[in-house]
Amino acid sequence: MLIFRLPRSGYTPLRPRRSICPDCSHELAWNDNIPVLSYILLKARCRYCKKPIPVRYFIVELLTGSSFLVNSIVMRPSLAIAACLISSGLILVSFIDLEHFLIPDSGIAVIAAGSLAWSILAGAFPRILIEAAIVFGLMILFFFVANRFKKDSFGFGDVELLGVLALATGIIGTLFTIMIGSIVALAAYAIVSRAQGKKLSKETRIPFGPFLALGGYISLLLLPVLKNLYGL
Repeated sequence: MLIFRLPRSGYTPLRPRRSICPDCSHELAWNDNIPVLSYILLKARCRYCKKPIPVRYFIVELLTGSSFLVNSIVMRPSLAIAACLISSGLILVSFIDLEHFLIPDSGIAVIAAGSLAWSILAGAFPRILIEAAIVFGLMILFFFVANRFKKDSFGFGDVELLGVLALATGIIGTLFTIMIGSIVALAAYAIVSRAQGKKLSKETRIPFGPFLALGGYISLLLLPVLKNLYGL
């Protein structure tokens, strides 16, 4: 619902009061909104206008539920709850960035709240604030340098995303976030370009937010391993 509403004018997170079909604007009943199950039972079509339901809804619901399950398995309950807030925010900004090349501030705020809670519960607060400030400062510097050479080569939303993720992952986690995100982005771009018969071009714009989100989530899950690896 938020992925659909936040980037579109005329919508807010609270209005319309209930979920509606984007095609016919019919208000959806509770049994139209059961994650994953409703999509399957409705055969991927609106109950009222019979228009196809975008597969994005199914993917988002499956990713969200899967991340909640993983968080609960690998983390103690309090950290898992904070991690669920982070993963929800990462999914939110990723799908909006994929469609609109935009990372909304509200999504950044959700991730920041989850990251701050995570660092407090993990005993990394307030030291983590210094690491996050260093990351944010370096990313701002990189933003201005990169855009000086090529306009719109790096979005400020990506800077904010890395800054708030650093509240949980710190400097080491941020380095792995960037590394993982860059490798996956390059691989994905190469595969898609080859499938479409296009050549790799530095002029092509790709939304980097989803790849940073993936790298950030993996880094969060592996953070204890990374800290042990570097003796932190």
